[in-house]
Amino acid sequence: MTNYDYLNALENDYQNADTAETGGRLPNGRYTAILNEARLYPPDEKKGYPRFSTSWIVTDGEYKGRYIYLSFNFTPQGFPYYKAFAKSVGVELPHLAMLPDHLGDFSGKIAQLTLAEQKNDPRYQNVYFDRLLGTGNVADYLKPKESAAAPDYEPVGDDEDMPF
Repeated sequence: MTNYDYLNALENDYQNADTAETGGRLPNGRYTAILNEARLYPPDEKKGYPRFSTSWIVTDGEYKGRYIYLSFNFTPQGFPYYKAFAKSVGVELPHLAMLPDHLGDFSGKIAQLTLAEQKNDPRYQNVYFDRLLGTGNVADYLKPKESAAAPDYEPVGDDEDMPF
């Protein structure tokens, strides 16, 4: 066994691992997903316009539990797409200034999303909202967080003498 055989073993383990659990790019295609969270980002130095971003959890199939992100730029070109999306999921607000107080209204929407690589740069994918399928409980699709294990030591009181 050479010093680098472990690298070959790691490569083989990675190739044999369940890609749904290990991450990486999702293949192009259609996915059913539930909207986990919606966020609003103010303009910053990098992007001089506000952005609306959503995170979705794939609800079934080989990639169940993986995330898909769909964002809209609040620019003259991008804003109509946000408006159409909000209307499609049933969250229409009379004034955009109300959006920060209604971000939670987006959560739980179940939809069909399509991932397709960009024609001008295949390194990146576009995400398209196809249609609303219904609503659900996001907690049913989140992986449970591991609880913090109890410490394996006993705390010492303030009045006890320490050996150091």
